[in-house]
Amino acid sequence: MAGPVGAAATEVLVDGSREKVSLSDQSEYWIDDSARIGLEQLVASEATLPFVSRNDSQVHLIEGKALWIRFDLKVTDARKRWQLELALAGVDLAELYYRKPNGEWVRQMAGDSLPLSAWPQSSRYPVFALSPETGQSARYYLRVQHARVPYSAALAVLSDTQLTYEHERDHLLLGAYFGLALLLGVIAAVIAISYRDSAFGTYAVYVLLLALTQAAFTGIAGQYLWPNQPYWTNSSVFLLPMLAAASAIWFVRTVTRPKQFAVALDRLLLALMLMLCAGGGIDALVPTSEGFVVNNTLISASMALVLLVIGLAVWEGDRHARWVALGFLPVLVAALFPLLRNFAILPTGLLTGYALLFGSALEGPILFYGLYRRLNQHREAAARSSALSQSDPLTGLSHARVLSQRLHGSLLRARRYQQQCALLLVDFSNYQALQDAHGREAAERSLVVAASRLRAVVRDIDTAARVGDHQFALLLEAPSTGPEALSVATHAVARGLRESPTLPGGESLRFRIVCALLPYHDYDAAQLLDWMRQGLAAMDGKSPKAIQALNF
Repeated sequence: MAGPVGAAATEVLVDGSREKVSLSDQSEYWIDDSARIGLEQLVASEATLPFVSRNDSQVHLIEGKALWIRFDLKVTDARKRWQLELALAGVDLAELYYRKPNGEWVRQMAGDSLPLSAWPQSSRYPVFALSPETGQSARYYLRVQHARVPYSAALAVLSDTQLTYEHERDHLLLGAYFGLALLLGVIAAVIAISYRDSAFGTYAVYVLLLALTQAAFTGIAGQYLWPNQPYWTNSSVFLLPMLAAASAIWFVRTVTRPKQFAVALDRLLLALMLMLCAGGGIDALVPTSEGFVVNNTLISASMALVLLVIGLAVWEGDRHARWVALGFLPVLVAALFPLLRNFAILPTGLLTGYALLFGSALEGPILFYGLYRRLNQHREAAARSSALSQSDPLTGLSHARVLSQRLHGSLLRARRYQQQCALLLVDFSNYQALQDAHGREAAERSLVVAASRLRAVVRDIDTAARVGDHQFALLLEAPSTGPEALSVATHAVARGLRESPTLPGGESLRFRIVCALLPYHDYDAAQLLDWMRQGLAAMDGKSPKAIQALNF
């Protein structure tokens, strides 16, 4: 309740027993609807003005008005200097008045309508020096002008020591967040450029714009990024959230591909993105209360649409969308608090001021991890697709065309260095018998076993390829000798005869092999392969001889 007319409700005593004294319920306010009454006129008619008790949770709509707050303060601790802190970043204009013992008025001004150099102290939000006189009661008048955004702010008296501690603590926490956001944004941009990944590109834009939005909300941008540009300090609080919301839609649209659900939904997302950008730009050029309401409505609609698209993607079984949903969840919940403040439902406080920052700090790493998993899976799929174009899908050995290419290269090197390479052509002679006795599935398993055993007898630099339904080729790179080629063939035949639990009935693999040292003069790969096939066909299938050496 208001105290006696002309007197503050309570005289606030600052005796040094506390480092911080809240003025909630210890000050009074009155709203000047015309915003034209000056200090002298206010003091002259103070006894007739309806000042009432105020607290920090009260919300005021003072568009085109002026909020006057008065309080009486008596400092008895002369060892410390005391400051008045208006804990609201983005306030348009705040003026503090008090009278010196000689009757002279002291005026201090701060707010986004002024460059930071005109503030009493460089800070994220207004901080004013209180009267240095101790042992005397002084009356203070604080005049606040704040357009469009509902006003509510904590008002407190702090010692220099406490103020320094709180500001250093806040800067440490904010620095950790902005450092994380910058790191994620830069790494995402590098990944996007390196791998041409549009999802990481839109993520980088979104994270950096969201970080800039938080810098504007918390006053960091006005203090460090553009301290002497009051127009941009004031406009950025309204423009950057619109751009961040548009980038969020862009990111979600890139990751979830809503066109697969409905073309109209995709077009709606594009339209909302354009409306957000246009609304933010118009508001920056022509700020109005109506524009502020429209823009908040657009941001609310974008949140609902993002939630709908992510939900559809999760419902359709998109594994990557689950990480997007998990990442966006804390941001969508946290964004409700500043929106409710903008609609004058909640007062300014810890949640309305910092919930979105905490939510985005959780969101960034979650989305990054989800995108990284998505990129890895896409790269693995691309690698598998590339491998299938080079290798046989059943056995994993190289295709015949790959063998032909490598054989051509080996012949070129052999001619240059006057060395010989060796080629072995292997026929899986009892393949048809295995298929007739045990079926196609068992025959295919036998091909896999055969490929594994043939690959085991050659070096890493050599090539093992499947060149027919049940024929294989082994290319031994130069320098190779006849005995080495025969040794490889012998080992291949021996490995094939070993029993395998994979094969039914204890069956073994019977290989017939022709091998030859290849010349390093005028032969091409196709001619050599045809000649080797003729040699293999000439072997008598009834002969117990499994290896035949061919000579040019």
